[in-house]
Amino acid sequence: MEVRQRRLFTEEYKRQAAKLLVSSGRSIRTVGKELGLRGSVLRRCVEKLRQEPASATRRHSTQTAPMSADQAPQIARLPRRTSGCPSSGTF
Repeated sequence: MEVRQRRLFTEEYKRQAAKLLVSSGRSIRTVGKELGLRGSVLRRCVEKLRQEPASATRRHSTQTAPMSADQAPQIARLPRRTSGCPSSGTF
């Protein structure tokens, strides 16, 4: 049986993917498919984003306006994985 290696995503990638989902109004499945993420991963990213205080969200974001659906290809090109990092057990 082939062992599937766990994929790790940077916090910035997860935050941007969650913001895209929220601002686009599209389904988790649609956005997840565009970004190559499972719906469960994207759902957890959104939950985590919603739990962050508003000041923390603004501090980490460089964008001033909500993301548009046109930005999905840009987000898809962001580094998805962190290399050499130990698994933290999340995402």
